[in-house]
Amino acid sequence: MTLATVAQVKNQLSRYLARAKQTKEPIVVTHHGKPYALIQPISERDLETLDWKRLAAERLRAAWEGDDDVLYDYL
Repeated sequence: MTLATVAQVKNQLSRYLARAKQTKEPIVVTHHGKPYALIQPISERDLETLDWKRLAAERLRAAWEGDDDVLYDYL
């Protein structure tokens, strides 16, 4: 999982989008050290059956899998 600040993403958005697409790995955007947004590549197939809340929950769970930080247990 990759972490990037809002400022980093703002200055290099294309780079982060390309990285997410190439690695198929989500990028968690942080603001003042806390999760703020998620850059997650999706396919056309994802769009056909998209359930935004379910997809976001699954992607976040996968992104934080194995992380012992209890802050994210609410997901």
